[in-house]
Amino acid sequence: MIRRMYKRLTKSTAKWWLIMGSLLGVGMLPCPECGTPFILHIWPLAGIVLVVQAMKKRIQKKEQVCSKTAPAEPEPQASTVDNGE
Repeated sequence: MIRRMYKRLTKSTAKWWLIMGSLLGVGMLPCPECGTPFILHIWPLAGIVLVVQAMKKRIQKKEQVCSKTAPAEPEPQASTVDNGE
């Protein structure tokens, strides 16, 4: 059980540390066009990506909760009554 918890924690934690470290490392390089650090160009984009991912996760969770709690509605069936038209 401890090994499973360790693997799960190290995978998720290591992944985020690796992403953050790489963003900070690349952010220290100067931009070839304007000379400012890349961090000024990267962080706004990274923020947008994080917000979009968070919104997707929230929507997926809501859909899962709604599908679990909502009773299944029967599909409307086509009418077999002929009106003569």
